[in-house]
Amino acid sequence: MSDFFKNVWTKRVVSLLSVGYAAMVGWLAYMSIFYDLVVKEPTKLCVCISAVSVIALIIMLYTRKQFITKFVSIALLPLLLLPLLMFFGQWGVLIPPLVVSLIIFFFSGMGETAKTVWGTVFLLLYLLGSLFYFLTTSMFAPSTVTTTVQEGVSPTGAYRYAVTETVDSSNGCTKVVLESSELDKDYDMARFEVKGLSRDVKTERPLNKNVTIEWTIENRQDITAQILGISEDVEITLVDSQMDMLNKKAYRVTYSDGRTEELMQADYHAIVIPLSNADRELLGTDLTEIKLDEMSTRAKKKLGIQVESLRKMKLADLTDSDLATLGIPEKGDCMYYNGKCVFRYYVAILEKYFDISNQDLGLI
Repeated sequence: MSDFFKNVWTKRVVSLLSVGYAAMVGWLAYMSIFYDLVVKEPTKLCVCISAVSVIALIIMLYTRKQFITKFVSIALLPLLLLPLLMFFGQWGVLIPPLVVSLIIFFFSGMGETAKTVWGTVFLLLYLLGSLFYFLTTSMFAPSTVTTTVQEGVSPTGAYRYAVTETVDSSNGCTKVVLESSELDKDYDMARFEVKGLSRDVKTERPLNKNVTIEWTIENRQDITAQILGISEDVEITLVDSQMDMLNKKAYRVTYSDGRTEELMQADYHAIVIPLSNADRELLGTDLTEIKLDEMSTRAKKKLGIQVESLRKMKLADLTDSDLATLGIPEKGDCMYYNGKCVFRYYVAILEKYFDISNQDLGLI
């Protein structure tokens, strides 16, 4: 049996398991960029991560002279930098992998010279990375004091909100911030809340300490009637994908010879304009053709081409069936701030408030 564990091929195969631990740390680094960590069961989570880390450490110490383990021992420390900065304070999650990373780095089969070089690199990486992060957050941090006085979730659980009070030199303000919880990653012991997609649905000056937040679940048709009751001229701007859903033309193109055509977005983006010698001289290019969607506004004007977007349309022109096609559920959450409606799920979906493409990944 001892010969089996001493066999180099046994160690090489077992060393592959260390890649799984590195992948776990890499996944944590990825999540730290896009999500905030909320620990629901601190003790249980810490025990689970510690158990996995101890097993991984035993495996890596056993295979410490294998190339894969040596590589993992180098990769773990830089992978942990982002989680340490972004999840700072969540020590039950961070300390076990940090301890494993340090132990395997110093006890791996790398030569002393390599350890010295890589150790110096990682030390500088951590020092400079931490310095840059904390200087940046301190530099752009507001001088005002903001306190969260109320928070909760909508009746359907699709949104979470927070009411904040900010004290400043202008008598302060009260703000209601809304976030979508549908993009969160919820696990038994922790929840990763998507960041960079918050929406201020109400800001009131001066500061108002008497705030009542109410949620209702309202019907799509009723909301349409409410909005059109305010104004029949309410307009919405759809994106190309939404125009495709409705099978509507997204662009109107007028050419220099007076021809006009309305096009679906795919057809518009496929248009290629041939350039004559005069056109090339006018534009100062050697190209014989150019895609219309790649032309600047100035170039289109020189060639006498006009492009008009048809994506802005009146809400009154959309049927209830159209709204359903755009992905608006029949019923959803509406928020009232001191009796006044400040958020409708209907508008959030149409205007893509919480579309992942709008995510702001600033470090602040």
